[in-house]
This record gives sequence, structure tokens and C-alpha cells, in this order.
Amino acid sequence: MHNPAAQSAVSDALADFAVGAPPDQRVRTIAKQTLDDARQRIATAGDTGHRLGALLQIEDAAPNDARTRAWLLGAILARQTPGSLATPTLAAVIAMGDQPAAAEDDLVEATAIGIEAATRLFAALDSDEYRARWNCAASIGILGATLAISRLQRLDIARTRHALGIAATQAAGLAHNAAHAMAALETGKAAADAIEATLLAKHGFTSAAASIDGRRGFAALMAYRFDTAAIVEGLGTHWTWST
Repeated sequence: MHNPAAQSAVSDALADFAVGAPPDQRVRTIAKQTLDDARQRIATAGDTGHRLGALLQIEDAAPNDARTRAWLLGAILARQTPGSLATPTLAAVIAMGDQPAAAEDDLVEATAIGIEAATRLFAALDSDEYRARWNCAASIGILGATLAISRLQRLDIARTRHALGIAATQAAGLAHNAAHAMAALETGKAAADAIEATLLAKHGFTSAAASIDGRRGFAALMAYRFDTAAIVEGLGTHWTWST
């Protein structure tokens, strides 16, 4: 019988990163500009936003529900330009930023953490085979977005690790949809699922510890290579996405 690992260097490092020291001023400045650019793109979406909003009415949720709003915002951003690893983080952070208690400094820190985590995760498993099969923005972006929202929700290390595992279970999106509207909806859904994963963990739901690098975890099932060092080395001190 398979016994899941009780610990994971990757999941532990990412969870510790999400709850750790804030980014330095240089990284914060870049994250602030990235966040503001995304807000501006959403504000000028026009008819694109209305059309995507109509599609998402099937969710039967209140328009101000953070998860539904994150889905819409992520789809808008991905529809305007091809979705990037940062898109789910930006959409989820902006959606949660509509909450009254959200402080701009916290949103900026969460943005930096989410994008950095997604960038490192992608570097760890990037290959021609992965790109040919999976929507990278959706399948990797959900993990970075989850760490970002875990930061905003002030989850501890254990709950952040569980949130990451819940998100890994939901990671999806097909490269085959790249030329279709579905690609944007997949990327938006990654932002929505990141919020859901974080809130589930916040309220006590758990996941296997080695959800990323375990024998039957995310990388084993979806990737064709995995470089742990690309994630853990310099995490929190060297910021790869902003260099």
C-alpha cells in the first residue's frame, strides 16, 4: 500500500515563503506596478468583460462573490493577452482586494509572493512535453495564486501547506484550448480555485504533505521533469521573476 510522505521539502519551503518576511522594496515596487497594470487592463476591458461575465452567470453565484469575481477577472486578463503564470495571482488578489479589510501593502506583498512561487514552480518542471499538454498559466498559476491568498488570509504554515495541496488537486487546463475562449476561462478558474483552496484550508480541510513532489503528487502526475532546486534555492532571498 502506498504511504504518502509525511513531509515535503518543496511544500514546506513554499508554505514558509508565503508566511515569511515581506519582499524588499525593489520587489514591492515591481509588484505594485504589475498589480496596477492588471487593474488598468480590467478597467478598460469593455465588451470583453461583459461577454465573459455572461458566460459565468452559470455559476449561480452573487456577482460580488470573491471566487466568481476572481474567475471573471482572470478570464478578462487572459482574454486580452495570452494568460501568463502571473494571471491567476493577479486576478485572485484583485478579487480579494475588494474586501473592506484588504490593505494595499498586503495586496502588493501577496502579488509578489504568488508570482515568484509560480515562476519557480514552472522553472522546476518546464519542458516541451508539459507545454504541449497543459495550460501553463492555469495549471501552475493556481499554485502561486493559492500561496498569495494564503498570505492575505494570514494562514499559518500548516494551513498554507494544506491549501497548496488542495490547489494541486484542482490544477488543470489543456494546451489544446490555446486558440479558443476556453483557455481564458481555464486561467480564470485557476484564480477562483485558488481562493476556494485557501478558504477550505482555513476552515480545517487537509491534504497530503507532499502534494507537489510526492510519489503521486502534482509533478509525478503532470510533469516530465522536476528540479527541486529551482524552487527551494534562494527562495525568499533571490527573486527570480523580478530580475
